[in-house]
Amino acid sequence: MPTPPTTFDVQPSPRELARAEFVSLLSTHGDDLPLAEAAAWIAAEERAATSIDDTMTALGALSEGLYIPEGTPVIEATARLNHHLFVTLGFSGNETDYYSPDNSLLDAVLRDRTGLPITLSLVAIVVADAVGLRLHGVGFPTHFLVSPAESLPRFYIDPYFGGRVLRLDQLEPWFERISERAGNRMPPLSWWLKPVSSRDFLVRINNNLRSSYMRRGDLSGALRCVERLLVLHPEAIEARRDRGLLRIELGQEEEGARDLDEYLAARQFEHALTD
Repeated sequence: MPTPPTTFDVQPSPRELARAEFVSLLSTHGDDLPLAEAAAWIAAEERAATSIDDTMTALGALSEGLYIPEGTPVIEATARLNHHLFVTLGFSGNETDYYSPDNSLLDAVLRDRTGLPITLSLVAIVVADAVGLRLHGVGFPTHFLVSPAESLPRFYIDPYFGGRVLRLDQLEPWFERISERAGNRMPPLSWWLKPVSSRDFLVRINNNLRSSYMRRGDLSGALRCVERLLVLHPEAIEARRDRGLLRIELGQEEEGARDLDEYLAARQFEHALTD
């Protein structure tokens, strides 16, 4: 009797397992994503790791020693948070190696206690929440901020620069300079000061990480970022175009051509609706 052919199960790689956990979070929670957990799975995928336990444990430990009594005025609570994060724990913006991919990866930010405005903002949000202070992420252009949800008048915290407190009148000239460099084609300042959803928070982290990889010529890393962007926003046709171009550069011509065909078809459909 002939021996039946042997079949081998192809086991998913650690990166594929981490990506699956990220996708599962999105499908389970929708827009109400557990931000820190999702960011930890992004880092896990980049490290080819299958667990986020160490990262989440390290993040949870950051609030130890921080006490904000109930009823503490928001400005005092902010001062306590800032002292704890930026003096006691020593978190700071990475001004010496701003474009390092590690600045966008939560495990490295917790290990080195340095990062980008957005990843330091994530740390501040999680630590503040653990002691009863609710912070919103604020997608200010070029420089992410946070703002206490209950602050009146509203003020803003810059975790990249030691938690400096900024008022609206300080943001206005900063925004005007950015807008002028962009040809005054940006939405008004009020649009940028709205609380950022967890999903858009993760999009911005991914965009920063993709830029870091592109600067280093790491096309495989950039492709992983674009793939996650399409998980976060499947309708983002520009991301589909970018995935196609990266795939072609990496020798995946058939998959890349298919992406570009879908991108062009989507653009033609858009033009047909507006003609």
